[in-house]
Amino acid sequence: MKKIIALILVVVLGVSLVACGGPDKQPAIDKFNETSTAFNEVAAKINANIEMFDEEVITTMTDMANLLKEYNELLSGDQEIAQEDLDAMIAWFDEAQDWIETVRAELDEVL
Repeated sequence: MKKIIALILVVVLGVSLVACGGPDKQPAIDKFNETSTAFNEVAAKINANIEMFDEEVITTMTDMANLLKEYNELLSGDQEIAQEDLDAMIAWFDEAQDWIETVRAELDEVL
């Protein structure tokens, strides 16, 4: 649980750094911000009710937090990112948001 909270804090702190990207990165940055905000909201609910979730959900959330952190570092850095890599990030953000919305709906039913 401490790992999840620590990763969430890293992602939240990183959101403010992402706004420095170049024009090619902007669509990915916008999707990152949307995804990380939704992720943080759901992660906070999960952390508050951790006993309700199995190891698979916790592992998925931890993996997502790690990938969000990695994407944050790429998007906030100065290095060039190929357009196909940016497109792959955006596609992952869309998939992550779908999963997050599913979990959010389940949480709303039980809480």
